[in-house]
Amino acid sequence: MAQALGSDGTTIVVGDPSAKLTVKLFEDPSCPACADFETTGTGPRLLRMAAAGEVRLQFALGSFLGSGSKRAVNALRAALDKGKFVNLHQAVYDGQASAKRRGGFSTDGLLDLAATVEGLRDGDFDDAVRTARHREFVEAADRTLGASWVRGTPSMEVNGLPVKEDDRDVMDDSAALRRYLKAAAERRPRH
Repeated sequence: MAQALGSDGTTIVVGDPSAKLTVKLFEDPSCPACADFETTGTGPRLLRMAAAGEVRLQFALGSFLGSGSKRAVNALRAALDKGKFVNLHQAVYDGQASAKRRGGFSTDGLLDLAATVEGLRDGDFDDAVRTARHREFVEAADRTLGASWVRGTPSMEVNGLPVKEDDRDVMDDSAALRRYLKAAAERRPRH
């Protein structure tokens, strides 16, 4: 599945760039509600839809929950360089509870999670994680998220329009997500 740095330099884009629907997800790797969304909510469904070319996903990653989040976002950006963002993203959320019990995402803990992703760990990746090579990306992504409409994570936009509080069931109910995306596909895209 295609994955690349977005043209704004602060988002990570996953899936077919020509997909009719764009779903932008605002997340912090240390956010428990984000982990719920990505493990038991509709996050996995959206990923399957991206793999099928039905949606393009944009990840806006914040790190407002502390230094562990900053380290995790840096590692995720480094994984993108190796074409493994999606894999590490899932490993990070799968491992979030365990990381929290150990005080958050540490450098060594992130490298251990990365070791579960086939083909990710090598000297260059490890160096990127250890030296915070993508610090500027982390800081720029934080500024962008801070300037947005988002006041909590996870949050979602579909084709540039925020999912309102009344529709937040799309975060954990696949049927609600399917209905919401169907209605969004029938609306004109926002320019």
